[in-house]
Amino acid sequence: MGARALSLALVLAISSLFLATPAFAGANWCEGDPVFSVGGNVIDVSTSFGAENLKSAGALWFELQVPSNAILPVVLSLNGSVPVHGKISRSLPAYHGLFSMPAVLRVSMDTSSTFTTYTRITGVTAWGWRVTLMNAVAGSSTTAQQYRFYLPLY
Repeated sequence: MGARALSLALVLAISSLFLATPAFAGANWCEGDPVFSVGGNVIDVSTSFGAENLKSAGALWFELQVPSNAILPVVLSLNGSVPVHGKISRSLPAYHGLFSMPAVLRVSMDTSSTFTTYTRITGVTAWGWRVTLMNAVAGSSTTAQQYRFYLPLY
């Protein structure tokens, strides 16, 4: 009985080697990934570009503009494949809405090479709900991008 179970296990192990298919991950990506917080809401920005452009890519600059009466705006972290700089400006007019607040994100890169970048903004509300604030939008590495969106206030 033990030899039979061992034989079956050996056959299954060998057959799994032939059934396995190689995985292809596709393109390699590099990114800048700053995280901001405004009023207890976490805003995660991700700007990605192809790894083949890493050598010509310079620093990524992120500026989150919020209303002048925004509560506790903070840059939480600055991670990325390239140097990442982030700041928050209370440069928009005061806003007194109930459910959301306008925000503007400016993204620019120090580079002279032109290539496509993709920026996506997600967040976690103060109540713990995950939200997509802006789906991936294509931009250019040599042009400052400006994105308008609304931050939830719940």
